[in-house]
Amino acid sequence: MNSRLRQERTHFLLFLGAAYMSLMCALPIISSSLALQQPRFAPAAQQPTFEQLDGNRDGYVDRAEAAALPALDAVFNDADRRSDGRLDKVEFAQALALATDRARR
Repeated sequence: MNSRLRQERTHFLLFLGAAYMSLMCALPIISSSLALQQPRFAPAAQQPTFEQLDGNRDGYVDRAEAAALPALDAVFNDADRRSDGRLDKVEFAQALALATDRARR
């Protein structure tokens, strides 16, 4: 292989490497600026989280705390697997899924 062809190949590969690196360096800037943009549609009303409903911070949502969310209160007995009158995080997630499913019907 002659030296001119080898030199052109080397320059081309350096150009490709530089283009790749510049794109990879710009990726975090682009993705963070896209995340900061406002959504084009209004988000649906957010349901309270487990931590927000757990008023006494005991790690459970009891019947009185669930009363703040009528849809959760309606499916409380179905989601309470242990029948102890309170929901842990797993039961809470299942209760929200049940409430969402019933609301869609």
